[in-house]
Amino acid sequence: MTEFESFRQAVLENDDLQEQVFSIVDTAMSNGSGVGEGLAAIAKAYGYDVSAKEIYVQTNTLGAWWRQRF
Repeated sequence: MTEFESFRQAVLENDDLQEQVFSIVDTAMSNGSGVGEGLAAIAKAYGYDVSAKEIYVQTNTLGAWWRQRF
């Protein structure tokens, strides 16, 4: 399991961490940027070695999958 996948699983299992992630995403959507950097900072605070670039790659992959399905 990659660090990103481990962090993702931790988010799914931890309500406090979910709230932090939602806050970062909400703020970034309001500002138009910063999701990767914000989530990478949270991941690092919880001991995961996840870069902003990896988060952007993962979110782009998920977005492409979503667009193909719908």
